[in-house]
Amino acid sequence: MNSLQLQVLLIFLVVYALIVVRRVGRMKFEVWTAMLIGAMALLGTGAITLENAFHAINMEVILFLFGMFLLTEVMAQVGLLQYITVRLIRLAGNPSRLLLIVIFFVGIASAFFVNDAVVLFTTPIVLAACSIAKVRKTPYLLGVALSSNIGSALTPIGNPQNVLIKMESGLSFLYFFERMVVPVMFGLLSEYLVLKIIYRKDLEKFAGDIQEVRSEMPNKQVSYLVGAIASGTLLCFILSDMIGWSISLVAGVGATAALLISPDRRDALRRVDWGSLIFFSSMFIVMDSVSKSGLLESLVQLFQSTLLSAGTASLLSIFSISLIMSQITSNVPFVALILPFFKGGGASQGEWLALAAGSTLAGNLTLLGAASNIIVLEAAESRGETFSFLEFMRAGVPTTLITSGICIGFLSLF
Repeated sequence: MNSLQLQVLLIFLVVYALIVVRRVGRMKFEVWTAMLIGAMALLGTGAITLENAFHAINMEVILFLFGMFLLTEVMAQVGLLQYITVRLIRLAGNPSRLLLIVIFFVGIASAFFVNDAVVLFTTPIVLAACSIAKVRKTPYLLGVALSSNIGSALTPIGNPQNVLIKMESGLSFLYFFERMVVPVMFGLLSEYLVLKIIYRKDLEKFAGDIQEVRSEMPNKQVSYLVGAIASGTLLCFILSDMIGWSISLVAGVGATAALLISPDRRDALRRVDWGSLIFFSSMFIVMDSVSKSGLLESLVQLFQSTLLSAGTASLLSIFSISLIMSQITSNVPFVALILPFFKGGGASQGEWLALAAGSTLAGNLTLLGAASNIIVLEAAESRGETFSFLEFMRAGVPTTLITSGICIGFLSLF
């Protein structure tokens, strides 16, 4: 290991440790703060140049997140989120059924829309629902994060890494869907059972009287218009290839349209989750430094002999390296890193599908496994709620192992 690799490794370990412990003495470290420290340290030590750092930041992702944050805030301003929240709780009737509805709604929505967009929309709704019903928010927040990853494994458009794999492999939508529908449905059900077992005491009954909560919107005409913009934005995510727009442009246009009819534009902009935007900008710099240092190449080589060997051995290797690497770089950068190896090695359709499923389900192992996990956490913390790294793992580890086992078993039949 040379001096550059050692610097990058030490800085990465410090960032990871800060995200895990979140507090050193009296000083609290938000996730975005820890990642920003890492990015600045890498720039300060010369591990990455300022020019390369700017190039490392994916501005399409930043624009997408900014647009979705802004659109969500306008929806909250006009009372649309409150209206949806109350309807959702009354439909559920009890905490367990509410958790089940949240899991399957988020899971299915994440299959057809980008899962990052789904969690941006649903996290504020779920938080508001829990506040009204006076129930513990953690199991529902974890339900949003875990089910967004599981559900997005159903289709090649459910998350960014699946889109990358589809572009390189040519996997059809139908092929993807047919082989993943059973593992995903059983995966969502197993997630519900895991959360229900862990938080059984918190899922007994609503403490609040939901019948007393009014769900009227102050200005129905404006609320309906914002709702139409939000619906159109989500629909355009699916049709983005046909209309020739990137999802970041769709999010930006949708947010701009909503902002124009916002009752308080400055307040909407002020309430955007800027911490998440700082986190992702910093994460791109840190992960680019880790990737270019060559630290990850040795890990890939450990699995090289069995990755594309066909059969169950190949499935196990693909899922294993996905579980490990996704916790180091997050699943999207991991897939981008390993794509050339799969393409050059002549991977089969089944192996491409295994990479998509393995990298997606691996996102549930730890908080850093998938970007959507961070989005849920940051959206929660911007509204005064949080959960720890270890609390996420408490539900994430068994869910990941069970869902991965189900998926490996089912895919091995083909």
